[in-house]
Amino acid sequence: MTKQVSLRLDDLERRDAGDAGDPGASGTEGAEDGSDDRDEGVLTHDLPAHASERVPPGQRLVHRWPVLHVGMAQRFHPRTWRFSVSGACATEVDLSYDEVKALPTVEMRSDFHCVTGWSKLDNLWMGVQAGTILAMAAPAPDATHVLVHAQGSYSANLPLEVLLEDQCVLAWSHNWADLSVRHGWPLRLVAPSLYGWKSVKWVRSFELMTEDRRGFWEERGYHNLGDPWREERFSYQ
Repeated sequence: MTKQVSLRLDDLERRDAGDAGDPGASGTEGAEDGSDDRDEGVLTHDLPAHASERVPPGQRLVHRWPVLHVGMAQRFHPRTWRFSVSGACATEVDLSYDEVKALPTVEMRSDFHCVTGWSKLDNLWMGVQAGTILAMAAPAPDATHVLVHAQGSYSANLPLEVLLEDQCVLAWSHNWADLSVRHGWPLRLVAPSLYGWKSVKWVRSFELMTEDRRGFWEERGYHNLGDPWREERFSYQ
């Protein structure tokens, strides 16, 4: 079940330890929240010189990692959890969590830019490249976009070429620690070239498409692509 489906940017709130999405409150299985989740941090207006070329227009740095999502954090059931690829492809893919983690693992360092105006630099992700799983499915020659589905009703649409970028990862670890539930455990997409709402938490499937179809926030007024360097936040831009 989702809540606040008509959210605007200003309506998004940072979750704290008492939120129903917190593992301690919901009984969700998975990694426990680390210290970086307990202190949401302070947005800073002063941009360090070394970061000036890495922070897009309209963004501010954070020292911690704010938590933003629609609805409650999703439960992880290891015995029934599956990741699938379907749609415009030669071979549909269906993987257990252990099978996903058995694929070639990569470590990828990238910056994360949230549409609400904060950026977190030098995130080290561990996971499998999205392109590795897409290659197993063999996308159709006319496939152009992917609708990325989370557990629950959330989704986001991305160009196929973005998911095939080397830095695009299905991650289970952040900065040498398992993701917390509130940050997407057991698996989240990381698409650092786009705003963070495209980096779907609790990701469960890729739907390959020959025509673009909007996801959850794109249907509610967010920009269809979401390039942070062009400040593509809203659909009217």
